[in-house]
Amino acid sequence: MNKETLAIIGGGDAGMTTASWARRRKPHMNIIVFEKTNLISHAPCGLPYFIEGLFDDEKLLSAYTPEEFEKERNVNIRINHEIIELDLDNRVIYAKNRNNNDIIKLEYDYLAIATGSKPKKIKYDNESRIFYVHHPSLAREVKEKIMNLNNVAIIGGGILGVELAEALVRNGKNVLLIHKNAYLLNKMLDNDMASYINNYVSKDIKLKLNEEVLEITDGGRVIITNNGKYEVDGTIVSIGVEPNTELINDKNMIGETKAIKTDEYMRTSYKDVYAVGDVAESTNIITGMPDWQPFAPVAGKMGFTAGNHIGGVNYRFPGLIGTAITKYGEYFIAKTGLTENEAKKYGFKTISTIIRSNTRARYYPGGKEIIIKLIADENTQKLIGAQIIGQEEVLGRIDLLALAIMKSNTLYDLFYLEHAYMPAISRSWDPVILAARSLLTKF
Repeated sequence: MNKETLAIIGGGDAGMTTASWARRRKPHMNIIVFEKTNLISHAPCGLPYFIEGLFDDEKLLSAYTPEEFEKERNVNIRINHEIIELDLDNRVIYAKNRNNNDIIKLEYDYLAIATGSKPKKIKYDNESRIFYVHHPSLAREVKEKIMNLNNVAIIGGGILGVELAEALVRNGKNVLLIHKNAYLLNKMLDNDMASYINNYVSKDIKLKLNEEVLEITDGGRVIITNNGKYEVDGTIVSIGVEPNTELINDKNMIGETKAIKTDEYMRTSYKDVYAVGDVAESTNIITGMPDWQPFAPVAGKMGFTAGNHIGGVNYRFPGLIGTAITKYGEYFIAKTGLTENEAKKYGFKTISTIIRSNTRARYYPGGKEIIIKLIADENTQKLIGAQIIGQEEVLGRIDLLALAIMKSNTLYDLFYLEHAYMPAISRSWDPVILAARSLLTKF
């Protein structure tokens, strides 16, 4: 009897997790991973901290070397192999070895597409001093070039742009950050929360909001916006990412978010073909609409779901709500669910509250201020969004609120949560409970 073959395109978190769980469920399956670069199991989220200098070994951006993964998981890893053709009707892929240009033809029984995302581009004349911080395989090269510059522009005030701004400021660079929206982190925060961050960040960097970049010239040294012209030594473009679907010829596979449509088991419209990670579209739990969230925890769980399903074990991927966290300076910034702006666009009648509290008992030293915004559906009193800014204990609280949203908890449910209390790390009235009470008593 011939062995079944699973081909995986992409060796990032989603692809390698798919391989791991398919191997666990089907020990005798032939599993082959094709990765375009020389790295697998890589962690792009660590790039700003590598550039900042918190660690100097870019190999730490990968959890495994190809050799380690092959030995431990019995998976065939083909690094430096680029897929040049994908024939879904006949279950065939063609890959080119980038070292010698040899072409490999592989017939598969199962296929997992894990091609990830790619940075959005911007108009420029040449890219001699234009940088995209996206893939660990280029981490060392990009870092060395950026560190030779003094005046650096960052275009885009999302998560990556803000993290890179901090990394450069800590290395003594003069940073100009240009963002087309009225406030930073506009996909995470509403304006009433973002105002705290705008004020804090603007102490370190030259912040230009409500400006759209029209063109970059002189190889990244001149930036032209709708409001002026700026001269710098080089430019980092960080205006977001988009699903990497270049291999997909059947446009019916592509959903509203421009990612590949999947069901609850990460299956696409083609039999035995799965899509996982940043290239995959799922459903938003709150709105019921197609959604796309290119974050590592989501990618890993998608890979877990697909790998198990290929192996005959059915774990249903529940969908997305959009949970994220970042930091600038001493402040952690987190969100889950919908922002109030998003909720209104989807037709929700919202009610919200913002509270300021402390992370520890009033008599215990070291407590930090924490600011929490909760957003509820006025018709059902269900929690549909939350945002937190604080210097400590932000992650645990946003994760608690994420679970509450995923489980359709009401403000009543959240307020009556029986939570732990210790003066050194919390208050008897936890800030989350205070926020829930504030919103609950508005009804």
